[in-house]
Amino acid sequence: MFERSGTRLWRHSDEEVAAIIQRGQEKMAAAAAEVLEGLAELSARGADLGFRDLVAFQLDNLNVSRTLAKTRVQLAEDLFGSLAATGAALAAGEVSLEHAVEIHRAITALPVEGREGFEDILLTLARTAPPTAVRKAGDNIRARVDQDSAPPDEDALAHPVREFRSKVDRHGRYRFTGVLDPETGATLDGLFDVLAKPHPAEEGVPDLRDQAERKGDALAEIVDLVARTEDLHTQAGERAVVTVTVTLEDLERRAGAALDGAGYLSAPALSRLCCEAKLVPAVFGSDGEVLHLGREARLATKGQRRALALRDRGCAFPGCTRKPRWCVVHHVREWQHGGRTNVDEMVLLCGRHHRVIHHTDWTVTITDGKPRFHPPAWLTRRRRPSSNPYHRIPAQWELLPLGRGERLLVPQQRVHEQPPLRRAQRCEGVPPRMSPR
Repeated sequence: MFERSGTRLWRHSDEEVAAIIQRGQEKMAAAAAEVLEGLAELSARGADLGFRDLVAFQLDNLNVSRTLAKTRVQLAEDLFGSLAATGAALAAGEVSLEHAVEIHRAITALPVEGREGFEDILLTLARTAPPTAVRKAGDNIRARVDQDSAPPDEDALAHPVREFRSKVDRHGRYRFTGVLDPETGATLDGLFDVLAKPHPAEEGVPDLRDQAERKGDALAEIVDLVARTEDLHTQAGERAVVTVTVTLEDLERRAGAALDGAGYLSAPALSRLCCEAKLVPAVFGSDGEVLHLGREARLATKGQRRALALRDRGCAFPGCTRKPRWCVVHHVREWQHGGRTNVDEMVLLCGRHHRVIHHTDWTVTITDGKPRFHPPAWLTRRRRPSSNPYHRIPAQWELLPLGRGERLLVPQQRVHEQPPLRRAQRCEGVPPRMSPR
């Protein structure tokens, strides 16, 4: 066996190795911040060290790609200036360099007069979400600011740009290009969300089509429906009904179960299935919708799903961007262990995070009517229970100034203590910046 130097990881438990990885991630972020602060310092001094600029300095001394070198130079000035909170979070290992890149990208794309408050919103999200979620949130913020900063063109509203071109290849297949206005595009996306979901050809066989193929089949279905002038039927989003043969004793001791037809269901898979297994509802709310089923049924009704969608707004796991239509309803306390099918005892989870809750040490509880996720003990950076801030960002940016001069109420933000930055203390006597030779 290869003998590792230093830490000798083979002596550690799985949880200890995971904690080592997490600490290493934090050290990498802190090291990235140190590099950026050094570049900012050289830039402030106007030092060239004989190189054309700081990009050339990195290429010839650090052996990094030109793309990374340029990104570092762009980040260095702002992360230790106008985006100092992000720089401090990176130095503390709270966010990664990728997070910092996305926050910088989003904020610098906004007009200067409309940036206030958005860094804190994106930084809060970055502490619990992957960089892709921060990018999406930044794109949404920029779209909103652009929408509110510039009045819509009346002619564009009356005559939206919609173009469609088709070409038949030598095999008789059609190839398309075109442009849709935002409203039509959003409508088409909504149809794809319903019709382009994976659909196994038969039970137990996964849908092998990729996303492009599923969308192509969905478009063919749309064309066929319109050609027959029939109404488009949407799917209700219910899980498939599967008959499971299992005794109560086996269910309680987490044994497996037999499926109707053929096959065997493992205990973990059975636990996931029980979140939305089809049974008959019993108790109705005042508006006729089933909201509290107790022990009479496992499957959440459409009314309950709507209530959960209003509360969770999507997958509730920290940092997930999945919308309600892609989520399943999870019982906070497993149904076979006494869980109840009530709105205040369920949560929306996407398929991936549904498996995370069932198969890892992550847990979820409902506190004050809201889902709270509890990380594994080894994940030291997330000791406290957390929620998903991504779906709440629209409610926050409603209160921020949007670049037209009005000063709206900015929500109270948690103040992060930051160490004084040496560069910010220089008011006079700063040498001219490095210029290309």
